[in-house]
Amino acid sequence: MPSLVQQLSAHRQLTALRTVVECKAKSTVLREGPAAGDGPGTAWVAFLCPAHSDGLPGWPATQTHAAQDSMPCGTVLDFRPAEQVLQSHADLWLTALTGVDPTAYGGVWSDVLDQADRVLRERLEQGADADEDGPEHSMLTMMWLARRAAAEGDLTQTASALGYCETIADGMEWRDTDLAPH
Repeated sequence: MPSLVQQLSAHRQLTALRTVVECKAKSTVLREGPAAGDGPGTAWVAFLCPAHSDGLPGWPATQTHAAQDSMPCGTVLDFRPAEQVLQSHADLWLTALTGVDPTAYGGVWSDVLDQADRVLRERLEQGADADEDGPEHSMLTMMWLARRAAAEGDLTQTASALGYCETIADGMEWRDTDLAPH
């Protein structure tokens, strides 16, 4: 018998594995995203603990279920097409962090990410006390991978690299620092 996740995804291929909350707890709730616009099944599923089950406004659920799998809290299995996953990254953290709006670049993700990289590098250079092993450098490394994949037209790999950036951004607490856009 197929698992609940297989049923919800309609056996679609996973596009991106994301971590949207840093939490060590095991999930007890499975949040089901909206229906996929390009076929059967849900667009994504999020595994959350009780403390985070209602606290992700960027991930509105159509339904919730008791989690049957033991995934860590904050894990999201994203089944949307890569373009939609990239737009989700922009909507949830990339534009807020860098000020770069994908619509200004006609949805050309290599251009969007080149500009976002430029903004992040400028901010890092302005922060003279930035730690060489700090999260900003890790983000720039993963941004480089995302930029390279986007330039090669591999948007699934781009989404994967941005998933790492999303996790790093969540841990940076940039919303309250000088990294936030001015």
